[in-house]
Amino acid sequence: MDRIVETLNWKPEGGVSLYGEPLARLIERLRRYEGDLRKMMDDDLELEKVIKSVCVTEWMPSRKGRAYLVPQPSWEHILKRKLSPGQVDRMRPERFAALLFHVGTLNPEWDKLAGPCVRCGNYYIKKRASQKVYCSRRCGNAATALARTSERIKAERADKIGRAKAAIKEWKAAKPQRGWKHWVSERTAIDLRFLTRNFTETGELMTPQKESR
Repeated sequence: MDRIVETLNWKPEGGVSLYGEPLARLIERLRRYEGDLRKMMDDDLELEKVIKSVCVTEWMPSRKGRAYLVPQPSWEHILKRKLSPGQVDRMRPERFAALLFHVGTLNPEWDKLAGPCVRCGNYYIKKRASQKVYCSRRCGNAATALARTSERIKAERADKIGRAKAAIKEWKAAKPQRGWKHWVSERTAIDLRFLTRNFTETGELMTPQKESR
């Protein structure tokens, strides 16, 4: 499983993972079938044929009177030397991903494979059944902190907008000679840039009627 996670998470700088991308597509496809691998294969017999062909089992005797069936890559199906060079380049990643998928589904920890993490985008092996969103506590804590910071910024902005609107009403009633932005800024200690940005870009601060006249 470590090899599968490593393949899924390896992304070359400035490009996509040659083997990780097709493997991720197979995993996401299985999830769309809600883990029903049999139905996934029944709906695409060609895919089933490929996944079956990329791996064979080898009978391995032990020193204790028993033998084991060990999965082995079927390289002739993965490499497909009979194809043209261009076709080989396209087929190898898909077939190697099929090999990892084949072996992965035999692993008792296959159901623990999760991801991508909503923060870092990595796949991971779940340490507990409830771990479905973040790959680690570090990512979970960082995402929570980011959400709290975002909420705080939104609350602070809403507070400034509210105070600015209230001050604009006072400016209208007071009818001072100074323009509303400087007057409101001095009255509320709100930065002029904030008033200008929310007046010209977002439109949340409307032109006071007194000044428009």
